[in-house]
Amino acid sequence: MNPRQRRGVVLMALAGVGALVVFVMVLSYVGQVRDQIGSMTTVLQLQSDVPAFAPIDVAAVRRVEVPSKWSPDTFISDPARLNARVAATALPKGAYLQEGMLAPMPALAPGQQEVAIMIDAETGVAGEVTPGSVVDIYGTFQGQQGARTVTPPCAIRILSRVPVLKIGQLQTDVKSGSQGGGSSVVPVTFALSPDDTLRLTYGESFAVKLRLSLMGSTTGAPPKINRQCAVPEVGR
Repeated sequence: MNPRQRRGVVLMALAGVGALVVFVMVLSYVGQVRDQIGSMTTVLQLQSDVPAFAPIDVAAVRRVEVPSKWSPDTFISDPARLNARVAATALPKGAYLQEGMLAPMPALAPGQQEVAIMIDAETGVAGEVTPGSVVDIYGTFQGQQGARTVTPPCAIRILSRVPVLKIGQLQTDVKSGSQGGGSSVVPVTFALSPDDTLRLTYGESFAVKLRLSLMGSTTGAPPKINRQCAVPEVGR
C-alpha cells in the first residue's frame, strides 16, 4: 500500500468515526428532547372557523398529538363530546378544543316543537340572529281583489318572542330567482308550541316575504298593533 492509499484509508476511517460521533450526538439530543416533552396525548383541532353558537361537526375537527405536560385536562380528545353542544364564542381555525369553548345546545321546553323555515339571508338574518336569540316574525301578504271584496296588502306580526334554536348554513334558493340566479337563504330553527307552529306554517306558505326582528328585551307587555294594512282605493 502506497502513501496515497494509506492517507485515503485514514481519511475514510476518520469520516466514519465522525459520522458515528454525529449519530451518537443526534441520538443524545433526541433523547433529551423526548425526556423534556414526555408522553404525547391526542386532542381535537379545528380545521375551519366556527361562528359563535354554531354546532361543531365532526368533519370540522382533526386529531393531533401534543405533549401531555402541555395539554390540560380541559382539552377535548373524544369527538363524541361535541354532540348536543355549540361554540360558546367564535372559534378560529387551528384552535385546540377545550371545555370552556363549548356550551350546551338550547333545549326544547315541554310541549314545544322544532320547526325550521327558510329565511332570506339579508332581510331576515343579516348575521345578527344567533341560536338563543329571541325574535318577532313578520310576514307581508299581497292584496287580493275578488268579485265583491278587496283585500288590501298587509304586514302582519305572525309570532312574537320566538326563541331561535339553530341557524343553518347559507344556501341558494333557486325557486325565488330568475334565470337560475336565486337568492341567499338560511334555514332557521325555532322552538314553538303546536298552535304557533300552525301559524308559522301558514305564514311561510302564503306570505310574500318573512322577516325576523331581533328582540332587545323580552320584558314588558307585547306590542298591541299586530298588523298594518293598506287602505284600498275605492272606485278605481
